[in-house]
Amino acid sequence: MKSLWAERSPREQVMLGVMFALLAAVVLWFGVAVPLDRAQTTARDELRAATDRNAAVRAAVKQLKALPRTAQGAEPIAPIDQLVGQSAGEAGLTLERAQAQGGDRMDIAIASVRPVALFSWLATLEAQGVRVDTMSARPAPTAGSVSVQAVLARGNGQ
Repeated sequence: MKSLWAERSPREQVMLGVMFALLAAVVLWFGVAVPLDRAQTTARDELRAATDRNAAVRAAVKQLKALPRTAQGAEPIAPIDQLVGQSAGEAGLTLERAQAQGGDRMDIAIASVRPVALFSWLATLEAQGVRVDTMSARPAPTAGSVSVQAVLARGNGQ
């Protein structure tokens, strides 16, 4: 390498030196700095999402712990449409459609809901004697949300 370097004129040596310095700077920038910055940004976004999920789960647990324990087979006193509508409002859910199908069944639709909120609400209803008879869920236009159609019924389904 020394002989090849020595054969070059001083002008060529300066130009090659500048070229190698620029090449090293580009490799460091695109090979080290940019990937580290992307990894840090991704980690920060994932931390925020995990913190949001943690807060939602903690809120759902707090709601579930606050529920009174009911005896198995105890029927709720309120009509099913009133019970479902009131509990949906308390959970912060908006029912797009809520149609009673007799005294002990109800057809509902929710346009967009986060799965954690949906399942904590359904657990609350089950604790009050209302079960999910049928349910279908599809991804909603809002990221991380689903649209739901379900039939809710009183009793334990036996």
